[in-house]
Amino acid sequence: MANESIWTYNPSFALAVVVGIIYFVPAAVLTWQTFIKYRSWFFLCVLIGSVLEVGGYIARAVSTKRLSDIPPYAVSSTLIIIAPVFIAAGNYLLIGRLIRAVLANDKHRVFLIPARLITRTFVGCDILSFLIQASGSGIASSGSWEGDEAKIGTNVLICGLATQVATFVWFLAIVLRFWWHTKVGVKRDAPAGWFRVLQAIWISSSLILVRSIYRVTEFAMGIDGYPFRHEWIFYVFEALPMLPAISVFCFVHPAKYLGSDGGLGKGSVVEEGGTELTSGN
Repeated sequence: MANESIWTYNPSFALAVVVGIIYFVPAAVLTWQTFIKYRSWFFLCVLIGSVLEVGGYIARAVSTKRLSDIPPYAVSSTLIIIAPVFIAAGNYLLIGRLIRAVLANDKHRVFLIPARLITRTFVGCDILSFLIQASGSGIASSGSWEGDEAKIGTNVLICGLATQVATFVWFLAIVLRFWWHTKVGVKRDAPAGWFRVLQAIWISSSLILVRSIYRVTEFAMGIDGYPFRHEWIFYVFEALPMLPAISVFCFVHPAKYLGSDGGLGKGSVVEEGGTELTSGN
């Protein structure tokens, strides 16, 4: 009984290693860009999230070799669940800065939320979601994921995941509203290339939403459901969406277009080679 596997399927060591190595690439690139090339400390959230993803898959690889050990399994699950929260926080921060850098002062309130409070508002929602998920997991695990405790805990956990999805839908609505405001007009001193950053935010956030919907579906179907019993589902709907959600910022690093201050200082940024980027969309 002591050697019984924690996993509901036979996890692949090779796949965990390969995915961990692949995730290491954008993490390394973002580290170099953020600390050395642009010295853009405002973008640490996404960098931290990318590092957590790498750590999560390293722990997963270890867990595939120690199938009955809880610590590596728990570390892997925790890091992979927390990592998207940091990526999301980076997106929240960016849209708040874009609104202030691109739109006139009278357009800084979107759906009643001041741009300067967007990051705090949505990070607060994510923290609430995480706490609900943690409490649900605690309730379910107290009964070894069996009986009434498992049902109650799972329902609470699903509630937390649904809160996360609702938060992201709300956030994407704000992103769309911001884009609509830019159609009317932007400030003359808006940072050049701001629209590329907006595109990156949209891509990253949409993929995080896909991943969040998968997590809700996974727990809604239960531990005996198809997602919990087949590893490919995890890699297609968890690992695959989060990779471009992070990697897009390697190609569109915000500091390249907004400056090392994240768009709150200088009004324009010059592209490498001396060509000024336009702020058109």
